[in-house]
Amino acid sequence: VEVQKSDTKLEFGGVPQLQLPGKFLELELTDSDPRAVSYVAGAAPNMWGFMADGTNVAQRVMDADKKRATEMDNQRRSHPLFANVALSLLSEIINRRLFSTVRERKQLTYDANFSLTGFERLAGGWFLVTVTASKEKAQKALDACKETLEALRTSSPVSVDNLESAKRVVLNRYEGELRASSYWTALMAGLQEESVPLKGPLSVTDYNAVVESITSQDLQLALECLGFQEEELYTAIGRTIQPEGFVPDDDLVSVSPTAGMGRGGALTS
Repeated sequence: VEVQKSDTKLEFGGVPQLQLPGKFLELELTDSDPRAVSYVAGAAPNMWGFMADGTNVAQRVMDADKKRATEMDNQRRSHPLFANVALSLLSEIINRRLFSTVRERKQLTYDANFSLTGFERLAGGWFLVTVTASKEKAQKALDACKETLEALRTSSPVSVDNLESAKRVVLNRYEGELRASSYWTALMAGLQEESVPLKGPLSVTDYNAVVESITSQDLQLALECLGFQEEELYTAIGRTIQPEGFVPDDDLVSVSPTAGMGRGGALTS
């Protein structure tokens, strides 16, 4: 915990803190194809759990759970990898929730994606939800994404099943990445730098153990470090407009998606 409070984490400063309340933007871009994309963004910690104001996810979680936490809880949350692992598991759970709600249940898109900026030296960062949609369904897709994020905080919190599924995916991905020399290079970069105080040998030796030790309560408390509340969200919808005088070529035959083609697009049926 003392390491997490070190002033070295601010050596490179932090990202600009977002002004509240958040804003909504609508954009129109010239393109021959009718399509749209919706975005939901907000404040988030960096890769190691540091917020833009210098606080840390692990310390926030321990402060929020001070009355109920056991010694084992505090020991787990004090590990240098706690915030990093918690954010990885949350990302997996949020992506699954978006897929389930926006694509499968509401059929508004083929793909909805949640990502974190993942800075190492800069304190703070942002999350971004990207969802492709038809022009007519872009607003509904945006609202569905916001609804999913809010439900995760309130009416439909992280379950044990959510957690166990996310753990399997994160651990399998980690085992695969360990076979790539590029991953080891990234893992070792900055290992002894004071600007990344939580990155050290334990990042390699304890990863599996930390993943297995995380609880659904840990993730629910860590979720509050993401700017998911309505007034904290920055949202946008971009729609295409056809160029002036554009005449579609009726001789072109559209090709149906086949195996190997990239995902992404709108369900228009």
